[in-house]
Amino acid sequence: MIMEEAMKAFLAIFLLLLATVLPFFGEEAIVIGSKEGEGYLNFPRQVAEGPDGNIYVYDMADAFIKVYSPEGNFLRKIGGKGQGPGEVQREDGLTFCFTPGGKLFFAEYFGGHPWITLMDLTGQLYKVIKLEMKEFFGVADAVSLEDGGFLVEFAFVGRPEKKKDYFLHRSPRELVHLDSQGRILSKIKRTEYLTRISFLDQGADLEIPCVPLFAWTSFKESMVLFSDGLSPKLYVYDYEGKLITEIKTPLPEPNKITQRELDDWRERRKESITDKIWYNQFGRVIEKYKKSIYEKIPNLSGLSLTPERNILISGRLGDEDEERDYWLIDEEGKILAHTRTDAYGIRISPHFIFFASRDEEENICIHRLKRKGNEEEDLLRIGL
Repeated sequence: MIMEEAMKAFLAIFLLLLATVLPFFGEEAIVIGSKEGEGYLNFPRQVAEGPDGNIYVYDMADAFIKVYSPEGNFLRKIGGKGQGPGEVQREDGLTFCFTPGGKLFFAEYFGGHPWITLMDLTGQLYKVIKLEMKEFFGVADAVSLEDGGFLVEFAFVGRPEKKKDYFLHRSPRELVHLDSQGRILSKIKRTEYLTRISFLDQGADLEIPCVPLFAWTSFKESMVLFSDGLSPKLYVYDYEGKLITEIKTPLPEPNKITQRELDDWRERRKESITDKIWYNQFGRVIEKYKKSIYEKIPNLSGLSLTPERNILISGRLGDEDEERDYWLIDEEGKILAHTRTDAYGIRISPHFIFFASRDEEENICIHRLKRKGNEEEDLLRIGL
């Protein structure tokens, strides 16, 4: 009897350890970044597989793109905080990717460098491409094209809209096609949603809920895929901004925002502001936002194109949920795989699946899972 109880205790401890080390369907998902030293990731923001097969992670804490081997060993770092070419001027506003020719490039948001920086994978500066944009801008996202050009999502500062005793602020976005010299060839899509609220005509503003999305990804030749999150359909545009077709997807219809949800948002925003003096002076403006200017809650949070030319759709994270849905669909909208998980930021690369999680201390952890099969099978390994 004593031996039987001891075996049960041992088995319970063993299963607990197994669940800790191998949390995703019995398969080890390696956490990228060491606990200390140069390879430490303090605030990872973006991860991608490079053309050399190594893993690149941008750490917002020190403005370096850190490079790791496929096994997760730290190799080198690129960039870093600075004012010159090859450095990062705005550490919380960088996005990076790779060119078809095997260069790393990055661009920055408002207050960052007004150019696209191209680097060798060793970290050596290759060149910068100045962007011919007259408005004050930031780059929210960018994709490199085969001909040396780019698709770039620009963000601009919009004019505030005066209400009785507060202001609503616009956040214009525009997707454009640039040539290899940074000149605009065409404008594909532009929106000017109201996104923020404040007592002032500039500054001290807070986000309002349920703003439509500006979600896009490169698609077929000379086409992009776009969604505002207000329909189960995805929209295909050519580089001239012409709507080519619509793709029906398995996404649910977006829900209507209710007064209760608006009240819950207001309470959460109030609780999140710890500086009560600032709140009483500026933050209390959220109490003025008693009726949503938008009727629906966006039904997705992001789009990406996979190596096998499928579409990975990231579902919306509910206010009280810890999990979200991911759908993998083909170009016709047919479901290939569907999973629901508390992992987030899932991306599929040629050799890995990347995703993020938070540990018990709310630190962000970047994981990589080696691919074993097709995209449908590998996505399902992260887990329903």
